[in-house]
Amino acid sequence: MPGGRVVVDRLVVRVTGMDPIDAQELARAIASRLAPTLTPAPGEASLDRLRVEVEARPGETWDALAARAARQLAPLLNRVGPAQAAR
Repeated sequence: MPGGRVVVDRLVVRVTGMDPIDAQELARAIASRLAPTLTPAPGEASLDRLRVEVEARPGETWDALAARAARQLAPLLNRVGPAQAAR
């Protein structure tokens, strides 16, 4: 990675009507799609919490939902640098 490394302590996926085990699988799918897209800024920064809401589309597969969630999270995480985290 050009800038640094990213450590995600916890990824929580809350899905109405989804079994907890299925939600864990969805979280893993999101994480696996998110990891290769991260290009962190140099230096250290942290976020206490980042919340993104992604609504499932009718008939959408978990794979497609995970990809959309990762696409929404990546730019937010990639923008965080020391200056932004200090605010």
